[in-house]
Parts: sequence; structure tokens; C-alpha cells
Amino acid sequence: QMALRNHLIHIDELIALQASRLRGLHEEFERDFSIIKNEYDTEKRDIEKSHDAETNELRQMIETIQEEETAKLKLLKTEFEGNREETKNKNVEELESMKHDLIKKIEELDKEFEVHFQKYMSDTEQRAGEYTALLSKNEKSSEEITKYQKKINRLKDSIAMWTLKAQQNGKECTDRNEQ
Repeated sequence: QMALRNHLIHIDELIALQASRLRGLHEEFERDFSIIKNEYDTEKRDIEKSHDAETNELRQMIETIQEEETAKLKLLKTEFEGNREETKNKNVEELESMKHDLIKKIEELDKEFEVHFQKYMSDTEQRAGEYTALLSKNEKSSEEITKYQKKINRLKDSIAMWTLKAQQNGKECTDRNEQ
């Protein structure tokens, strides 16, 4: 029994030694775990800070780019509107100028037309008067021609009659002379 007891004591001592060793290993593990966890947490915080800083920096860059692009777009719109207004005003001015030129041209053409019309009317009145005079003269000439034609016809008839009488007289005289 003594041996058993000694054996159990040795086993208890071995178990205590093993437990002590396990406790030491467990404490060392806990210490190493704590150190590694602290390092991990520190590194994680640094990474998160770095990530947050980079995210904020990117966000600010995006906002800056958006603001710049918005400003550029606004500037382009302003320039476009200015150019459009300028072009519109220029076109309106050109249109007004063309309208004014056309009105002047129309007035000049009206004056020229009026001058030509008046000249035409005076020429036409003069020619109409001449034409009327010529018609009247033509009518008188026609009457005179008709009158002379009748006179010529009467003279022809008279000549024919006198010629016939002269022939008859000539024949009678010839006949009488022969007898």
C-alpha cells in the first residue's frame, strides 16, 4: 500500500506539475494572445483610420471634381447663353438692317416706278393726242379720197362718154365725107 500511496503521490505531484505547466502555458498563451490582440486591434484601428482618411480624401476629391464640373457646366451654359443671345441680337440687327434696306429699295423702286409711270402717262397722252389727231386726219383723208375717187370715176365716165362721142363723130364725119 505504501507503494500505491507513493505512486499516487508521485502521480499527484506529476498532475500538479502538469497543471502548473499548463497554467504557465495558458498564462503565456493569454499574454501572447493579449499582445497579438493588442497589435491586431492597433493595426485594425490604423487600417480603419487610414481607410477612413482615404475614404474622406476620395469623397472630398469627388466633391471637388463635382464642384469643378458643375462650375465648368455652369460656365459653358453661361457662355452658350451669351453666344446664343449675341447671335440672336446679331441676327435681329441683320434682319432689321435688311428690312430697312428692303424698305429703302422698295421706296426707291416706288419712286422709279412713279417716274416711269408719269413719263409713260405723258408719252401716252401725247401719243394718244397724236393718235386722235391722226384718226381725225385719216377720217378726213378717207372722205377726201372717197370724194376724189367719185370725181375720178365721173371724169372717167365723162372721158369715156366724150371718147365715144368723138369716135361716133369721127365715124359720122368719115361716113359723110365718103358719101
